[in-house]
Amino acid sequence: MEGWHWYRPGISREEKILVFKLDLSILLFGCLSTFSKTLDNQALTNAYVTGMEKDIGLTGNDLNYLTAVYYSSYLSFMIPASFMLTRLPISRILPTMEILWGVSTFGCAWVHNLNQLYVCRFFLGATETVSFTGVIYVIGSWYKRDELGTRMALFQISAPLGSMISGYLQTAAYNHLNGRYGIQGWRWLFIICFCITIPCAIIGFVCFPNQPNNTKPSWWLKQSEIELARKRLEEEGIMKLEKKINWRALTRVLKNWPWYCFVFAWCLYDQNQFWGTTPFSLYLKASPKHYSVSQINNYPTVGKAIAIVLTVIGSYYSDKTGDRFGPTLLGAMLVASGSIVLVVWNVPEGARFYAFFIDGAETAMSTFLMSWASDVVKHDSEARSIITASMNCIGQVFLAWVPIFTFNVAKAPRFTVGFIFSMVTGLLHVVLACLIQLLDVRRKRKEKQRIVLIGTGHDNHTGVIEFASSTEEKH
Repeated sequence: MEGWHWYRPGISREEKILVFKLDLSILLFGCLSTFSKTLDNQALTNAYVTGMEKDIGLTGNDLNYLTAVYYSSYLSFMIPASFMLTRLPISRILPTMEILWGVSTFGCAWVHNLNQLYVCRFFLGATETVSFTGVIYVIGSWYKRDELGTRMALFQISAPLGSMISGYLQTAAYNHLNGRYGIQGWRWLFIICFCITIPCAIIGFVCFPNQPNNTKPSWWLKQSEIELARKRLEEEGIMKLEKKINWRALTRVLKNWPWYCFVFAWCLYDQNQFWGTTPFSLYLKASPKHYSVSQINNYPTVGKAIAIVLTVIGSYYSDKTGDRFGPTLLGAMLVASGSIVLVVWNVPEGARFYAFFIDGAETAMSTFLMSWASDVVKHDSEARSIITASMNCIGQVFLAWVPIFTFNVAKAPRFTVGFIFSMVTGLLHVVLACLIQLLDVRRKRKEKQRIVLIGTGHDNHTGVIEFASSTEEKH
C-alpha cells in the first residue's frame, strides 16, 4: 500500500491503523452518500427519456426548469445549512439529511403531474445542501496533504459511478420491471434509488466522525487515536477551525487571489461538465438515427467511465509528484477539444460521440480543483472552509439558470448556443489553470522567503498577506 502511495512511506503501525479507520469511517459514508445522490439526480434524466415525459405531461423546457428548482432550493438553504454545521454534530446532520433525501426521492416515484415533481425536486435540493461541502470539509480536516488527493479522488469518483449505475438501472428497470404491479419502469428507478439511499444513512449514523477538535472517543476511535490525529494536523501546520467564522476571517480570505481564482474555476467546471450529461441524452433521444431506450441510457455512461479513470490516475500522479497543475490542464484541454468538435457539428457520428464522451474529463476536474485549493490554503482551515463552500455555492448559482438558455430542451439534438458557450468556457478554463499555476508558484516562493525571514527574526511583512502566516495574524 505504501508503494501505491495509499499510506505515506515510513509511517508507524499506529498511524496506519488510524488512517485505515479514517478511510472506513469517512470515505465509506462519504462515497456512498455521493453515489446515492448522483444516482438519484441522474435518475430524473433517465426517467425523462424512458417514459416520464409522456406519462406526466412534460413539455418544452420543463426538464431544465425542474433542474432550476432543484438548484434554487439547494442555494436557498445553503446559509441555514452552514449555520447548522457550525453548531450541531456533522456526524448526525449528514445522515439525517440522507434519510430525508431518500424520502424525497421515493416521492418522485408517485408523482402524476409537473407541480408534484416540482415539490419533490425542491425538497431534494434542500436536503442535499449540506452533503457535499460537509463531507469535503471532514475529509480535509482529518488527512495530511500528501494523503488528501487519493482520498478526494475516491470520494469524487463515486459521483460519476452513480451516474453510470443510474443508466444501467434504468435500462434494467425498463426491460424487466416496466408494468410490474402496474408501475411504469421509470417509477421503479426512483423506488430502487430509495432502497439504496436508506442503508447509506444508517452507515453514517454508525461510523461517520465529527471534526478532530470535537470528536469524542467511541467504539471505533480511541482517545489515543484522536490525539494522534490532532498531532498529525499540528505537524502539518493546520489551524483549528473557529466555532464561528468571523468577519475578520472572511475579509482575510477575500484579500487574496485563491478565493477568486478557484471560485471562477469551479463555475467553469460546473458549466463544462453539464453538456456531457442531459444534453447528450436529449441528443440521443432526438437523433434521426432512432437510438433504442437501452442505448439512450447506456451510452452516456461511457463519459462517466472516462471520468473515473482520469480521476484515479490524475490524483495518484498529483499525490506522488505534488503537481496539481498537470492533471487540471490536461482535463481542461480535452474538454475544450470536445466542445470545438460540437461547434463544428458537421463531422462523422463517431467524432460527435467522442466530443460527448470526453466531457467526462471535466467531471475529474472537481477532484483536482478541490485538492489544489486545499493545498494552497492548507495552513488555514477557515480559508479552506470559506473557499470550498464558495466554490460549491457560487458554481451552483450559475448552474441553476444558465442551462435554461444555453441548452434549451426544444433545440435538441443540436444545441448551437450551448456548444459555443461550452467552447468559450472550456478555453477559459485552460487559461485560468495556467494563471493559477503562475500565482501558486509565486505563492510558494514568497512562502519560502517568509519562513526564512521569520527564522532570522527579520519578518518585515512584505505587503502580501499569505495564508501560511494566517496563524500569526490571528494572534
